[in-house]
This record gives sequence, C-alpha cells and structure tokens, in this order.
Amino acid sequence: MPKETAAIRGRKRANDDYEDDGFVVGDDIAPKSKKTKKSQSAGKRVDDEGNDFWELSAKRRVTVSEFRGKSMVSIREYYEKDGKDLPGKKGISLTLDQYNALVELLPEIEAALAKKGESVKRPDFEGARGGPVKDDQDSEDDDTGKKNFEATSDEDGD
Repeated sequence: MPKETAAIRGRKRANDDYEDDGFVVGDDIAPKSKKTKKSQSAGKRVDDEGNDFWELSAKRRVTVSEFRGKSMVSIREYYEKDGKDLPGKKGISLTLDQYNALVELLPEIEAALAKKGESVKRPDFEGARGGPVKDDQDSEDDDTGKKNFEATSDEDGD
C-alpha cells in the first residue's frame, strides 16, 4: 500500500472535520481562551501609593509619581504577587525634562511610522479632560504684565 504524503493526509483531516451543513465537528473541544483578570479602563486610576496611572495593557502602565521632590513619568511592566500589582524590572522612568523631549519628538516618530505604513491614533487634547496645561513660564509673564524682554530692557535704562 503506498504511503500518503502529509499534504494529502492534512486535506483528508480537514474534509473530515466538516459536516455537510458547514458546521465544524468538534467545536466543543476547542481550547478555551485565556481570560484577563481585570477589565481594562482607559481612565485615570490611583495606585496604593496615591500615584496617578493609566493602563496601557494588562501588564503595562504609565505612572506619574514623585521621587526626591521631582515629578517622574514611568512606563513600566507590572506583575501580580499576593493580590497586589508590583512594578517589575522592565521599564523606564523619565524626568519632566526627558518626558518633554519625548513629547517634542512625537511628530517625528509619527512620521517615521507613517513611512512604514503604520497609523497613529491622535488624542483630542481639548476634549472632556480639560484644556491645555499652562507652562509655569507663561504664568510668570501674566503676573508682571510685561514680557521678559521688556522687563529687562527697562532695567538697562539707568
């Protein structure tokens, strides 16, 4: 008796798995999909230490925290131990200056992704979350009533 090739055996199995009405035989033995432990919410949440965070995926989150009096933005993996989410080793903590540098690079990063055929979802900064955040430097100019260069030019007039 001649041996069947793997391709022929595969076709036979595929044909045997279907009934005449189009339903697959053995659907009840299909592997169950994994269920996530937590439902993901797109909104801001607060961790045990009082830091604001947003979940990126089941194990990754962005956290705004303070370290030695400086604001930090962390993108980090988390793991669960004894019912608590704990930060893992994988991740990065950015100072405010580093975070601002990243934000300024986003248009270039988006352009590089567009060249590769990828699209990026753009946020609505004017939406329900409030308006744009003012710079500390802008608020100082509003308090004095003069722009910085005008204030320094008045001092030089002696």
